[in-house]
Amino acid sequence: MNPSDHKPTCMHHQRGGALLVMLVILVMGITTVFVTSLSGTAIQNHRNHSSAEALAKAKEALIGYAVTYGDTHPGKSHGYLPCPDPNGDAGSPTLKEGSSELCGTDANSHAIGRLPWRTLDLPALFDGSSECLWYAVSGNYKSTQTANPTMNWDTAAQLHVYGSDGIEIAPGEIVALVISPGAPLSSNNDRSGSAAPTCGGNYDASAYLENDTLHSINNTDVATGKFILPHEHRDANGNVTLSVNDKFIYISRQDIWNGIQKRIARQAKKCLDDYAADASNTNHKYPWAASLSNTEISPNRTGTMDVLFGRFPDTPNTSIPGGGTCPTSGSNLTTLSASEITNLNHYINQVSAALTDYKNNPSSTTRDNLQDAGENLWNLVKNPPYNLPSGDAIRSSLGYYIKDQCSDPCYSSISTFEERLADAISEFNSCTGSGGTDSSMPSSWTSINSCNDLVTSASWSAWRDWLFIQIADGYQPGGVGSCILEPDSGATCLSVSGSGHTNAGSGSYHAVVVAASKAMSGKDRSVTSTLSNFLEGANATGKASHPTTTTFETYRPTDSSYSTVNDLALCIDGKSNCP
Repeated sequence: MNPSDHKPTCMHHQRGGALLVMLVILVMGITTVFVTSLSGTAIQNHRNHSSAEALAKAKEALIGYAVTYGDTHPGKSHGYLPCPDPNGDAGSPTLKEGSSELCGTDANSHAIGRLPWRTLDLPALFDGSSECLWYAVSGNYKSTQTANPTMNWDTAAQLHVYGSDGIEIAPGEIVALVISPGAPLSSNNDRSGSAAPTCGGNYDASAYLENDTLHSINNTDVATGKFILPHEHRDANGNVTLSVNDKFIYISRQDIWNGIQKRIARQAKKCLDDYAADASNTNHKYPWAASLSNTEISPNRTGTMDVLFGRFPDTPNTSIPGGGTCPTSGSNLTTLSASEITNLNHYINQVSAALTDYKNNPSSTTRDNLQDAGENLWNLVKNPPYNLPSGDAIRSSLGYYIKDQCSDPCYSSISTFEERLADAISEFNSCTGSGGTDSSMPSSWTSINSCNDLVTSASWSAWRDWLFIQIADGYQPGGVGSCILEPDSGATCLSVSGSGHTNAGSGSYHAVVVAASKAMSGKDRSVTSTLSNFLEGANATGKASHPTTTTFETYRPTDSSYSTVNDLALCIDGKSNCP
């Protein structure tokens, strides 16, 4: 066969091989582009992850610093943040790069510099571009300012952060920023230098942070307290005309004060738990709360006898009713025991509460409740051990009168009922007075270390108006050490409801601690005697005298109900269900 007969087939194979080679080259090219793109994305993702991780570590350390500030700085309250590191020197050979330095005493003068990682007990933290983090702090939260020595939820924030649209984010809430400067941009100054041997570079903020001239927000101008998030500006052709690549993580008032609020409330809970567990406190009782009308400024606010709900007292009161001289002939209240006097006072207060309910909401239900309360009191005082005569104010002028006369239209007699209630309370107080103190209870906080530590701490002056206690009827001075049994409603133990309460046993608590949070709209906390200026919802209804049933509300900050009730309530029951 002629060899030329194979030529077309050979040429066909050659052309097929060339196409295969070209296809391989094309696939390799596409793969190279894809892999290169994928690698670029992976690198950027890695950088973003590194930056986010460093920022999160810094934020956690700063919050911990603020929550424990009073522990590490005697005489100062919690809540303060460190000054930045402005130059790595501080003028002392013992203070090196990464240490917090002085940043002025003016509460309106903010500070910026590198993150004081050494002060926070951290290693130097680098972002994804291998740059150390920067840090800005509001003037009224920096540890060196002196104009606002009392720190709490109402200490407003002064820094402002804006989105790329120029709209402020979380106004009034941001107290500090940790900043990842990112890679240098053409608008930055030179980052060279040896002033920061560990972090590298210098302390010129304009070498690391950007100036958004379009929105007139310069991230280096700390005097304004304004910062803007990373973004780009483009012209009509899509060309980038200005870039900001500073990334932030901010610290809000809630970040700091949620932690401090929990700490203060838990200290108060531990105090009451330890108080009830004291060896001398045989029935595990608690001292009286301080009346809301007690607005004593200096830290010597004493608990008020017969007040079960009020502020946490600076000084405990374990007084019990008893003694005195009765003005009504034949009355024998002076011969009653402390528990009998306490029980009588309880029933008088039930009438008082029912009368208030009826006055505020006159209805057949509230009228019936008032009649029942009056009858319960009347049945109590006419029988042993009280045996009050028919002319006694507590018997005939209140209990029997309400029982017998409170029929439709009951509301027409409300002023008479109020007068008779005042007479009954006056007689009770005159007859009983103070019967001394409950000797089975510790007489001061000093014998209970956790209590003494709480009321003598530097933070106490900032929180004493914000902390409330409720004692279950029966666990007060002179009580029997168990919840009082009501004829209709049963035991008067306390309850806590809501997503912020996770312990078992709701409805069986002996006491509750409630700590107020950030003031909501319309609150005037300069008026300390108004409970609703501090607490919300069921917590603000008032339960000062022997409630039949009491439920407090508490929610997690992530719960939608937190927007209307942000109080923190902790249960207390001798650590049975509330460890």
